[in-house]
Amino acid sequence: MHICLLPTEILLHIFAIYKDSNLSSCATLAALAGTCRKFKEPALDTLWKDITGFKPFISCLPGGITKKKRGKLTMQRPLFDGEWRLIHQYARRIRSFTVSDVELDMIGNQFIQALLSAPLSTPLLPNLRSLMWHVVRERFHPLLRALLGSTITFLKLGNISSPSSLALTFRCNLWSSTWLAGAFPS
Repeated sequence: MHICLLPTEILLHIFAIYKDSNLSSCATLAALAGTCRKFKEPALDTLWKDITGFKPFISCLPGGITKKKRGKLTMQRPLFDGEWRLIHQYARRIRSFTVSDVELDMIGNQFIQALLSAPLSTPLLPNLRSLMWHVVRERFHPLLRALLGSTITFLKLGNISSPSSLALTFRCNLWSSTWLAGAFPS
């Protein structure tokens, strides 16, 4: 390998430029992560930096754990400790996370409950900086609370208009930059 590619910062920059400029970059970054030890961490960091929805978590699990039932992805069995470690291995890389109603409608309650009762000693997304939550229904508020952590610097709550959601907005005063959209009824 050329000496210019040895610093991790250079690889992160190259991978980020590639991801931003190419629609098929996810498959390529995953392949790069498996190419050599030097590429693995920067490629995975770039691949998992900005995630939309929970499907990427589900896709990293071994086969036979999930099943599609009546249009929803359901769990066949509880996750074992090794599978939680696998999820955490990727979850710690996430810096920006976006969740929508449509995405949560396709995931069964078992998976949501599993996330809420994860046997991890750290938060579910321990390095999360930006959270965009476009979920209206109150039944998902516990999941939102589980994602809120001390590392958040940007929070966007869209289309939340119920009075019970107001309690969630006050916690944002601790963060450096917060944008609340639709948090208060008009």
